[in-house]
Amino acid sequence: MRVFRLNMMLIALWAIIASGLFAVFSQPSHAHEGQQHFVVGRDGPINDIALNQFLERLTTDREITIPADLVNIPSGEFEPVYGRPGPGYTSRAVWLRAPFTVESRFDNPGSSAFIEMGAAYLNDIALTIISQETGNVVWEDRVGDRIPQLPGRMANLKHVSLWPDLDFGHYWLIIRVVTTSSHVFEAELQTEKTFIAETGSESYRNGSYLGILIVAFGLYLTFGLLSRDPPVIWYSVYIFALFLLNFSTTGYAQLLLKGVWLLASDFITGTGTALLIGSSCIMWAYIVRLDKHNPILFRIMIGIAALLIMGMLTSVTDYYIYFARIFFIPQVCLFFVLLGYLIVQGYRDNGILMYVFYLVALGVPTIAASIHLLTLIGVAPINAFTANIYKASSTIHLGMVAIAMAVRLYRLAHKRADAYQSSQRATQLAGEQRTFITMLSHEFRTPLAIIQRSAEILGLHMRKEDETIKSRLVTIRRNAGQLSALVDAFLTKDTLDSATFSTSREHVAIDQFLTDLVARRSHEVQEQNVSLIGADFAIVDIDRILLERAIINLIENARKYARGAPVWIASTRSANGYVYIRVVDEGPGIPADELGKVQNAFYRGKDSSVTQGVGLGLHITSRIIEAHNGTMSVSVGEHGGTTILLKLPYNQEATILGNSQQKMSIPGHVRPTPGKRNEP
Repeated sequence: MRVFRLNMMLIALWAIIASGLFAVFSQPSHAHEGQQHFVVGRDGPINDIALNQFLERLTTDREITIPADLVNIPSGEFEPVYGRPGPGYTSRAVWLRAPFTVESRFDNPGSSAFIEMGAAYLNDIALTIISQETGNVVWEDRVGDRIPQLPGRMANLKHVSLWPDLDFGHYWLIIRVVTTSSHVFEAELQTEKTFIAETGSESYRNGSYLGILIVAFGLYLTFGLLSRDPPVIWYSVYIFALFLLNFSTTGYAQLLLKGVWLLASDFITGTGTALLIGSSCIMWAYIVRLDKHNPILFRIMIGIAALLIMGMLTSVTDYYIYFARIFFIPQVCLFFVLLGYLIVQGYRDNGILMYVFYLVALGVPTIAASIHLLTLIGVAPINAFTANIYKASSTIHLGMVAIAMAVRLYRLAHKRADAYQSSQRATQLAGEQRTFITMLSHEFRTPLAIIQRSAEILGLHMRKEDETIKSRLVTIRRNAGQLSALVDAFLTKDTLDSATFSTSREHVAIDQFLTDLVARRSHEVQEQNVSLIGADFAIVDIDRILLERAIINLIENARKYARGAPVWIASTRSANGYVYIRVVDEGPGIPADELGKVQNAFYRGKDSSVTQGVGLGLHITSRIIEAHNGTMSVSVGEHGGTTILLKLPYNQEATILGNSQQKMSIPGHVRPTPGKRNEP
């Protein structure tokens, strides 16, 4: 089965490579070799003429000052436009020429003709017709996305000039192209009938495609944000970038926005290109789960993709030329790295169908994009195949990835539904468990109270009995007390976990509260040394019963795990609006690897076998402090000992008022009892 998977992956790869080789090394068309010039009538052609088959490009660095200079240059310094690599991204002007003849037999009186030129993102296209007999300029025009629209000039998706009426004779058509984008030039001399028909149909096709893209962008962006799924979000960004690029290359940007901003077409072209190649890298890195399988490679790809996207900043400057030269080839290599990763991952995993689908969905557009980029930078030849492969493959890519995203969203929806059902079931079970524990705890309380009370009464009546009987009574009372404390802990946790839990707060002077608590604890548990070494005055809004339970838990925890070690408590008031209560013991301390776990419910340390409890003390304290909008932290000193720091907000206005009353008090004045609200 492993060999079969490998063979399937290799077959798919070879199919992709074969299509790329066919595109790059296919023989260019020689349609123009038999006829070196085109022929028209005085009003233009009787049939459409693809001018690229007759145009030739100047390949040397001659300095051309006027179009007429181009006429006398030897043909050896020119190359055909069609079927040859273009000049790519260059800041210099590109000069083209084509000879033609005006003959009477091609006359079509009363008709008009138009020369339609692209790509729509070309900045400046200067057209000149020169008579071969006289050397005089007989017609000039200038179009481009950076050339202002003159009043009365025909506006179209592509750059259009009205073909002039010419006398019979021989002429040169001279074209100069300047652009910061790629020099991919196409020109066609169209009859009036073709021009009108194609303008309408092309506008309908391009408009429909752009409408589909913008709707798909909105849908997938919404789905991605709702599902919080990065591949879907980046797929929506990819669709938006594809919309921007097509909005520019189809001519809508220069048609609709040139009157507002001359650089609009360049900005949208550069932004769309940079965003398209960058977002596609990020999208595929997420789709193939590169972030899970190879985080280092994932971060590298994200970094390169970010640089590619930042290329949009150069879109309206000459620096865009250098951006394209520097980054387009590495971007092609990046996609081939993803292809190789897909092959390796498909060989390792069992999801052969999924990886073959991804390989085709990524491989076909990668080969097409590579050919397209190689065409743009002047490496691959310009022909019908290379001119149209990218748009066709983008449609395939868009459709296949849309299928993948639909399947992904379907699975995510089912996972969320399953997770919701599981969550509901878990919530129900947790509620039933809490109800059972509460009921059981309440059922235990009465028998335990009876056992404790009976043991105390028996102890009073059996003072004269021997020590063995007294010892057993003490054991009964101690174990009943431990079990009662355990029941109280469970009930407290259940109360804190309840959805209806709320605190019953009141103004309390924290210094007096801690003084009373330590005194009461020292009286009840005389064998433990607990002392209050300092407490600043502050009024805090607390639930007395809960906060007392929280601090008693800390003291009791120290008694269990630091037997015989003294415990001291201190409270300081800070200007940041918080009171800091420290509970410190001088025991052995908590191991460093357990510090992050001790606040978890039911967690017990490595030495728990020698102590009693269920691991709820610190957890309950933490929950109580959180309910008071505070925090709790645990730390260990260099030489042992555990410090637990409670951070609680205090009431600043009440504290300031209380301090003022203390300072203004006179002999015989009775200070308000801490903990009682001041009556108005």
